[in-house]
Amino acid sequence: MTDAVGSKTLSVLGGAISYEVAGSGRTIVLLHEGIADRRMWDREFPRLARDHHVVRYDLRGYGGSTPATSEYSSVRDLLALLDHLQVNRPLIVGPSMGGRISLDLALAHPEKVGALLLVAPGYSGMDYDHVPAGKATFERDERLSKAAADAWAAGNLADATEQVRQLWASAITGRARELFERMVRENPEEVFTDRSARFDTPEGEPAAGRLREVRVPTRILVGDRDNPVIPHTSNFLARGIPGATVQLVPGADHLLNLSRPDAFDAALSEFVESLPGPAA
Repeated sequence: MTDAVGSKTLSVLGGAISYEVAGSGRTIVLLHEGIADRRMWDREFPRLARDHHVVRYDLRGYGGSTPATSEYSSVRDLLALLDHLQVNRPLIVGPSMGGRISLDLALAHPEKVGALLLVAPGYSGMDYDHVPAGKATFERDERLSKAAADAWAAGNLADATEQVRQLWASAITGRARELFERMVRENPEEVFTDRSARFDTPEGEPAAGRLREVRVPTRILVGDRDNPVIPHTSNFLARGIPGATVQLVPGADHLLNLSRPDAFDAALSEFVESLPGPAA
């Protein structure tokens, strides 16, 4: 991926992350999933910038950011970006892997976060114990993920991409599907081998056992066409995080903003309106 016009680079420990900033008003920070890059917000970024100060960036190894070759912290990367931009308690939108990073930041540095919109979120310390038929579900996911990685390793990127789509993005169509497939094809080392993620070091104890410590408004969105595990993990988070609520979005898969953009827009707008006082 070539960096978009207007993108900037921030030096971080052992590398650099590529980011974009636009607009003014309440700050909204957009993270991305492990099967995407910051382009998953191509539609939302300019729209939100009409009324908000919007930040999006590529995680290590994705898009325009350099891959990790030694230990680093995705939480510290986000913290460095917020400090660099002098952002005050933003609303952080964290999908999937981005949700894990957002939650860990809220626990490690609660003064830095104003609110969380978690979209089909992961979380540190995640397991399948609370999922019906958890062991069988875990083994299924591992088998399908390995099949995709094996296809890529064998040089069949098209087949690997299609297997990832069937597992995580079965509801997206048209241009959204084309964007998804392009993001996977252009970030294969991260999607299929966790090239950088394997160097990511935790910040404190896992979130799974510390959910009661989250003290910011939290909304969770999850699609009914997502991986069957995700609604259960979302409900687990909502039971643990004080005041958190879950919204089930019909017709949405793991890339909820791409499969149901109308529902995502409505949920984000309603959540923003519910938050106290605009934050710069």
